[in-house]
Amino acid sequence: MVKKHQNPLKIDFKTCIVEDVLLQVRDSKHVDTPDLAKVWTVEIVPRDSPHLMKFLKEGLPDEDPVTYLHCKRVRKTEDGERLCVIVCSIELIEEENEVAQLLTKAGISYSNLTLHKLPRIGPSTRELSLEWGKKFWPLVWRGNPNDQILNDYIFDMGRIKSILKQISDTANGLGDKSDNAPVVSAFVNPLAPEQPIIALDQRSGNPLNHSIMNGIKKVARDELQRREAVERGASTARPDTYLCLDFDVYTTHEPCSMCAMALIHSRIKRCIFIRPMPATGALRPESGDGYCMHSNKNLNSKYEVFQWIGDDYAVADLSGNTCC
Repeated sequence: MVKKHQNPLKIDFKTCIVEDVLLQVRDSKHVDTPDLAKVWTVEIVPRDSPHLMKFLKEGLPDEDPVTYLHCKRVRKTEDGERLCVIVCSIELIEEENEVAQLLTKAGISYSNLTLHKLPRIGPSTRELSLEWGKKFWPLVWRGNPNDQILNDYIFDMGRIKSILKQISDTANGLGDKSDNAPVVSAFVNPLAPEQPIIALDQRSGNPLNHSIMNGIKKVARDELQRREAVERGASTARPDTYLCLDFDVYTTHEPCSMCAMALIHSRIKRCIFIRPMPATGALRPESGDGYCMHSNKNLNSKYEVFQWIGDDYAVADLSGNTCC
């Protein structure tokens, strides 16, 4: 984790723009609406806190999906005589009796095992942090959490530019040669980054054959062929690919809801697109119905999204109702 002032990339944390050309796309309309998690809490006497803290570090069965860096793990009860402590989230341990059994087995004296609601991440301002802390659970203000998210992202700008040039040149070369849309996508496997899979739109044969859908199918076919070649001894083994896990996807136009959801199911890491689609896109908060599919809290997976806002890679301005 590099400190912000030591990051070699130029990042404008106010506008969320990287190197003047990559705009972070996120659900800005709901960024300060708390996404609440349910956590198990217990009350203990202060002298038992070292024992419980040791249990929280060593006695839980797995890593909690909910993190607690943005909040205080311990707060005083209203009477000030006891401590109320977060044990874990219900996403780690769903059943109350299972939490109780773990605490009893560890020899921890406690009372009032119950559920509290806690924001999953802190808000963007100190004022909201104080407000949420009073309403839900005491928080720790460490600055806008999105600043650290942006700062931790890794960008290979040379590779990004190279692939965006490849897909934009390919799309522009298609012209009006067919009934298909001039939309091109590239899928980059982190296990084989030098071999991007390029996919074209083929909707004239099937309206569902958008470039992203075709790319996902091509990834699956290529992976099947690779595994079969390994079994025959015709290729060297490497770790198997699960769908498009941790892939970077580049596409000339903002994906529609079908394609954006397909990328959720495919477990990609990042999507970079060039041209927004205000009427049919499903990633920007200003596009379509404002789904922000990639970061929708009702879905069980998420991916990063950036729009290329530089002037380098012009692509076709499609009809407003075209889904990509």
